[in-house]
Amino acid sequence: MNVKNYLCCSLIPILLAGCTPSPKVLEDLQLVQTIGYDYVNGEEFEGTAGSSNIPPGEQSLPVNEVFTATGKTSKRIRQKIQAEAARPIVIGRVGLVIFNQELAEHGIENQIDSLQRNPSIGRKLLLVVSKEKAKDIIDSNYSQSDSVSQYLIDVVEQNLEQTIPKINLHRFLVHYYSKDADPFLPLIEKQGKHLKVSGLGIFKDDKLVDTISFGDAYIFKILYEKFRRGQFEVELSGGEDVSLENLSSKPKIVVEKTNGKYTATFKVKVNGRAMEGVNLDLTDKKTIERIEKAVEKEITDRAEKMVKRFQELDADPLRIGEKARQRSDFNRKEWKAQYSEMEIKIEAEVNAVQSGIIE
Repeated sequence: MNVKNYLCCSLIPILLAGCTPSPKVLEDLQLVQTIGYDYVNGEEFEGTAGSSNIPPGEQSLPVNEVFTATGKTSKRIRQKIQAEAARPIVIGRVGLVIFNQELAEHGIENQIDSLQRNPSIGRKLLLVVSKEKAKDIIDSNYSQSDSVSQYLIDVVEQNLEQTIPKINLHRFLVHYYSKDADPFLPLIEKQGKHLKVSGLGIFKDDKLVDTISFGDAYIFKILYEKFRRGQFEVELSGGEDVSLENLSSKPKIVVEKTNGKYTATFKVKVNGRAMEGVNLDLTDKKTIERIEKAVEKEITDRAEKMVKRFQELDADPLRIGEKARQRSDFNRKEWKAQYSEMEIKIEAEVNAVQSGIIE
């Protein structure tokens, strides 16, 4: 081996060792799990980072730590927070970002842009809008044993499975950048020592333009996506309350164009088991038919009212425009001009299984 080859062979391991990431000890890092953004004024916003650590000891409980700073950019706020932290701030494990409602009404373009450009943040990151200040949501004590950040994440996650439409950073960005749909986010609020999901926030571009209730968010979910394990309660014409459980829904949007005019129809198939009907014989076929008709009417009436509201706002969070775009004769200019006034019908078909009958 000549001298040149010897030097090359000697240098390669040294160079490779230099490229190897240095190991990091978790206990030496400030792992941020939740981030909150609050409105300050037209130029600045307040950022809050929530993290937790577990002190040494077998019975030790998580200790929550909250850092807050104000600035014009997320980067500047992070620099200020780092100045207060005893350990290096790491945001690669952030699971939830909270936008205060007032900030969302002014627009969240800067914050969204910062999140999507950060390669250490995953696309499954959860985003929500809060009625209270995001700082107050993160810097609170709740009646649970987990860390505050993990508790907040768990509440949002389990609601996304069963009661509100699924949304995360990736899905939000798809709606946000679409020319034929508008984004939405879960709405949260504090209730005593608990956090609850209270509805949905509807966006037009990057601004919050409306909120809908928790009950209507469930109707939204029925129209928006296929799901299982839901529950729906309805009052029959005789005043009896009945619950439809193990509910599954499969929506379909049909967009037609006749003589240049668009119309849309939501066709929704709902299956479930009739349960908890006080003073009702849930094995009787006529009773089941009454329940099916009542649920169909409830879904149809509430969905029509909600869709009409979206049309008045010229917002399309249900992605009707994206369905229309699949037509070969789609004309975006015509669609935009007609959307707020076009006919949108709801056709709900409910199949209730009698209680006590094996599905």
